Amino acid sequence: MLAVCFTDRWFFGYLSSAAVRQNEIVYSGGVGGLFDSERPPVIALEYRFAKNWHGVQPWLSLSWATDGAIFAGGGALYTISTPDEAWAVTAGCGPGYYERHQGADLGSNLEFCTFAEVSRNLPWHHRVMVRIMHISNGGLTQRNPGNELLLLGYSMPLP
Repeated sequence: MLAVCFTDRWFFGYLSSAAVRQNEIVYSGGVGGLFDSERPPVIALEYRFAKNWHGVQPWLSLSWATDGAIFAGGGALYTISTPDEAWAVTAGCGPGYYERHQGADLGSNLEFCTFAEVSRNLPWHHRVMVRIMHISNGGLTQRNPGNELLLLGYSMPLP
């Protein structure tokens, strides 16, 4: 998915890289441990920078699960939109710090986050989105169970 998203145009030109965006804040909530027996609720706050390099934008995020797990990270994302910009698909990845507390043991404090999301644009450049995310240490340690999250989000531009 990421390899496809880092091109300017794909699918015979129907989808194109998104227009230049403003700085945005994204509020989201959902569940962690998507494929596990325990699914703690998760909330997240994300900042997306307007600055980009060939459409690739930096982001910073902080998330907290009710079992006490915390993930703080950042990275790069790329968004492609339909020509009318009503719908968009975003893919992103980046490293972060994971603190377990009572949450899942992911094998390391250094974890990598990859995600894909689909969003619908609303008036005033606000958006609603659904995101699937995977957090894993990428095999840096012997223990690497990973964790999947499903999040619903709301984004708004900052002045």
